[in-house]
Amino acid sequence: MNPIFMSDEFDDIYFSKEDGIEETKHVFLEGNQIPSRWKLENQEVYRIGELGFGTGLNFFVSLELWMNLSNPPCVEFFTLEKFPLERTILLEMKESFPDLKTWEDELLQAYTLFLADPLDAVEGNRKLEWKVQHPMNQNTFTLHLFLGDVLDVLPKFQPPIDCYFLDGFAPKKNPEMWSEAVVLQLKAHAKSGTSFATFTAAGFVKRNLESAGFTVRKVSGFGKKREMLVGFLA
Repeated sequence: MNPIFMSDEFDDIYFSKEDGIEETKHVFLEGNQIPSRWKLENQEVYRIGELGFGTGLNFFVSLELWMNLSNPPCVEFFTLEKFPLERTILLEMKESFPDLKTWEDELLQAYTLFLADPLDAVEGNRKLEWKVQHPMNQNTFTLHLFLGDVLDVLPKFQPPIDCYFLDGFAPKKNPEMWSEAVVLQLKAHAKSGTSFATFTAAGFVKRNLESAGFTVRKVSGFGKKREMLVGFLA
């Protein structure tokens, strides 16, 4: 049986320990054409907006790609999480991917202190910022992690977002993350050409995106998932 990380709140998986990295690459990086865009586009700052930080796997895989390029742009990675994971789970995640740099001690300590800080506990106002400098061109990759409900946090994503990782749990189990109101907020922080990718191919998600002005198409999913959605804002 394929080992997985499960969410107690939504009875759904965060990712598979065996192929989670490849799933992130297929769905979110290739789905948004990020490898080619970072290599070819002449852009000083590239902004990613993610719905669902979870264990941080999408962030770490994106960071690894960025570090391995010779001249990538600065990246601002905006993400949110309503149910932050405990330190023990993050350490287990780190052990599951020994070849991927994830929760190193300094970042894990900052994250732990951030969660424990009671001074700014209002939903949507709690933010962790973490910055990494590229070894070759001195550009930076910055994590902006907000805690709170999606509709409270999305207005704090700095526009314009260049691409979205729509990585909430399955729409049937977490419909609020995929609602029309959320999609309209995505549009409000996007620009013409902003892309998105998501593992789901649910009909109501597709309709909500199209209704907001996104061009949507189905492409091959990852592994046993037959289809997924990608597209861009017209």
